[in-house]
Amino acid sequence: MRTPLRGSISQIILHGAGVSMGVRIAGVALSYGANILLSRTLGVQAFGEYVIALSWALVLTLPAKAGFDNSALRYSTIYLERQDFASLRGFVQFGAAIVVVISLLMGAVILLVGSTLVPVQPETRLWSAIMILPLALLALFSVVMRTAHRIVSSQFYEQMLRPALVIGGVLGIAVAGGHLSAASAMGLTTAAATVALAALLVELRRVFRSASQHGPRYDEWQQWLAVSLPMLMLGVVQELMNQIDIILLGQLADPRQAALFAASWRLASLVPFALVGLATMAGPLIAAAYERRSIDELHRVSRMVARAGFAFALISAAVLYLLGRPLLGLFGPDFVAGLDVLSILLVGGIVNAFTGVVAYFTTLTGKERQGLAIFAGALVLSIVLNLLLIPRFGAVGAAVASSSATIAWNLAMLVYVRRTMGIDASALALPPRSLAGKG
Repeated sequence: MRTPLRGSISQIILHGAGVSMGVRIAGVALSYGANILLSRTLGVQAFGEYVIALSWALVLTLPAKAGFDNSALRYSTIYLERQDFASLRGFVQFGAAIVVVISLLMGAVILLVGSTLVPVQPETRLWSAIMILPLALLALFSVVMRTAHRIVSSQFYEQMLRPALVIGGVLGIAVAGGHLSAASAMGLTTAAATVALAALLVELRRVFRSASQHGPRYDEWQQWLAVSLPMLMLGVVQELMNQIDIILLGQLADPRQAALFAASWRLASLVPFALVGLATMAGPLIAAAYERRSIDELHRVSRMVARAGFAFALISAAVLYLLGRPLLGLFGPDFVAGLDVLSILLVGGIVNAFTGVVAYFTTLTGKERQGLAIFAGALVLSIVLNLLLIPRFGAVGAAVASSSATIAWNLAMLVYVRRTMGIDASALALPPRSLAGKG
């Protein structure tokens, strides 16, 4: 079931990260290809309706997952480590049932509130409501595959197969001489997510065949819920932190400032790209090492991830800074004015990479509530700074607020983890102390 891990921790993480980044790069390319093809086929007006409906589906998928996609990284790893297949099966079934129920409720919200919430045609809105369920289950089952060290499978179906099916569907309709509307495009996208989910389920049943031989056990269902709820809130807070700058720029400045920030943010998000890939393998390793109370392994994993991620961040930030003007110019000549915005955002990205996967040391070790408190504090800081700085400095003020909040939560979490667990998750990787935090 679980792919054996051979080699040193650095070899395991680097190999997994390399595979993960390869899949992610291909997925990003396919996603861009699908969107370009849809926009050219639909036209501006219909594509705008499609994007609005899709955005609402993506937003409402967040509560539909109920935090189980995040808690799965912890519990699935632990149960596989213990070879407790009955609890593993119980957790997956319980989590899937909760996701189905909440997905249906979120879909009902779209349908009942109607044009007030999602200002698109009824048929388009219907497909948006239906799409929530396959997206939420894809997220949950992909994480379960990740804990079994099936790195390609954990990302392929959601990030590659789904957009590839959309591209194939659009081309097929064009060859057949059919007409693509916003509603049919949304239906095609929903069908692609459903097919990807079905394919992932086939793979999941094959990988976890031995677990299916055990009857499910639900003894810890209350604990699953108790952990998943703050995980859900964590996801909501993090998503708000990602979106709040643009939202407030739209309210307090003008679309031009929002556009400058958005383009700069997209470039700056490449700084921690390697860290995200490294985290694909680091998450399950951290959860397993903490379960065994192996402080030495926790230290080695965090050191490897932080140093490799930080090195990539420094190089990529330098390249982005030096090539900032031509890169921003790709978005259009007016976007070059966002160079100062990009420079400020790069600072936040570098600090984020320097602290490594410090957030995992809260979310995967029973300290998710403390992690939530730190993220919530950073969100409040971001809102306050945005309100103070945007009216005077526009996108530059939003960049200062964004980077300040990013630096604040990373450093606060770094200090908290060092004090409670004895681990320095940063690129400095100071020698570990005793493993204090147990709860």
